[in-house]
Amino acid sequence: MSQHQISQGYHPSLSSMFHRPSHASHAGLLFQSQEAATHHHFYQNLLPKKLQHTNSSYTQSTHPPPLPPKELVAPALGGTDPVPRELKTVAFPRDCLNRFASIASINTSRNRETCGLLLGKDKGGKFVVTTLLIPKQHSTSDTCTMDEEELVMQFTEERSLITLGWIHTHPTQSCFMSSVDLHTHSGFQCMLPESFAVVCAPNSTPNFGIFRLTDPPGLKTILECEVKEAFHPHPERPIYTDADKGHVQMKDLPLEIVDLR
Repeated sequence: MSQHQISQGYHPSLSSMFHRPSHASHAGLLFQSQEAATHHHFYQNLLPKKLQHTNSSYTQSTHPPPLPPKELVAPALGGTDPVPRELKTVAFPRDCLNRFASIASINTSRNRETCGLLLGKDKGGKFVVTTLLIPKQHSTSDTCTMDEEELVMQFTEERSLITLGWIHTHPTQSCFMSSVDLHTHSGFQCMLPESFAVVCAPNSTPNFGIFRLTDPPGLKTILECEVKEAFHPHPERPIYTDADKGHVQMKDLPLEIVDLR
């Protein structure tokens, strides 16, 4: 996936998920998808080739294992997640979790996932999530596929918003990052190190988690993974960690919710 630099500095844009803009490109949102029996998430095929998963022939069964393998989770603090530079703080509205869970409740009651985008602004010294965008989508108990992606592109371009993270539910499972989630999130984090993933598990305790890939070794491990099955284990090393005990800070902030469904 190519990166372009602009005079103001690195600034990822959701629009590059659909075309190559003249400014900075962005990995884009990649939710789980069964379409075309491929490991690609809902529009990974639209990403620039450089940062797509190295093996594009993944197969995904209609019914993945009831308990996907869990990865080794690194402690959030204590120097286990070194990064090449200090991460900017991301301010995340505290009530986003409850409001998203409420929006997803009908799907959750039907054992169907719900997904959304966390959009916001670069405030210079920090990022601020300002908007929860619910795209048009269809889903199953373990997948969520976005429809009419051009509506998302239009929305983010009109508002000059950038994608800071993504959020989705695990209707019946616990709160963790599956291997599919990890491959999804690697695209985000390659382009914006501060990117984070939120998992909401309404029927589990804890009922939410805010995560990022460790870097190293998690990001490199996922990018170099060539396992063909969608749900699969990775080497026993700290692959991901809690971001809300790190650079993501929950604050009492206003939140705009836009539901395109």
